Amino acid sequence: MHLDIDVAVTVDELILWEGTPMPAGHTARTITDGLCRAFAEHGLSGVYGFAHTSPVEDDPSLEGVLETWCAAGHHLGNHTHHHASLNWLDAQAYCADIARAERWIGRYVDQAPVRYFRHAMDSSGQTEAKRGAVEDHLREQGYTTAPITAWFGDFAWTAPYERAVRTGDTEAQALLRTSFVDAAVGHLVWHAEAGKRMFGAAFPYIWLIHGTPLAEDLTSEILGRFRDLGVRFVSLETAMAHPANRSFSPATRLFRNHLQRYALASGDPVRSVEPEALAAVLDAAPVAGEDSIAVYDGILRRVVERVGGTYDWSWA
Repeated sequence: MHLDIDVAVTVDELILWEGTPMPAGHTARTITDGLCRAFAEHGLSGVYGFAHTSPVEDDPSLEGVLETWCAAGHHLGNHTHHHASLNWLDAQAYCADIARAERWIGRYVDQAPVRYFRHAMDSSGQTEAKRGAVEDHLREQGYTTAPITAWFGDFAWTAPYERAVRTGDTEAQALLRTSFVDAAVGHLVWHAEAGKRMFGAAFPYIWLIHGTPLAEDLTSEILGRFRDLGVRFVSLETAMAHPANRSFSPATRLFRNHLQRYALASGDPVRSVEPEALAAVLDAAPVAGEDSIAVYDGILRRVVERVGGTYDWSWA
């Protein structure tokens, strides 16, 4: 298969959420260093990272992670302070959280060629009115909203991988590492195919990976696989020049990225990993009392507790 597409690589959460399981030997600093090495190996510079900033408020020494990222030639965008979905807050509270992030990340955002903002979870609100109020605020602050048009649910691997490393389950580690790379490749293919069906031609896709331990180890391999498929890496600025990325897909309460929201409206859903394959990831290296979904749900509920608002989430 030859995709012949342009892809802008972006990273969310250089510093992961409170309560995220982390295997021994991996930290926000090692992960950022690993990502920077991977990008250098493939000639990528000026990659935008979107980092929520509450971890830096909790531990100001973590600002060094953001400094390392920028010193390597990459850029930072605003991703709110607490990383609460716009579906959980009213527009005023959400805009206040964007402003709060400025205290920690504003000077780095100002150094980038464009002041980009990315919605937490790429969730832009359940209604057009709420999203519109937030977009008005963003424009007033000089921000451009950068969506996601290709992802692969990579955070799902985080809890199982930590368990596999902690328990020494090498078989599970191998399964998780292989499936992580295969999922990245497969989902890019599926997003590209859906984009061509909906828009009639390929456009520059904005791809997301989170700053996880597996991303530290495997991003270079993924980028190599992308190149083998005919992917050309472009800047986020180049990708954002295309109307498919600059426009606003329909609002929904569902957890869907920008391209998937267009797919919902058109009745042509983007293919995703089969439930059995996802279950094999989530259930890998089982430990009594450590259900993966319960771990992730706990992370999100802590976000809501910190920022206020109403928890409204479905794992469907």
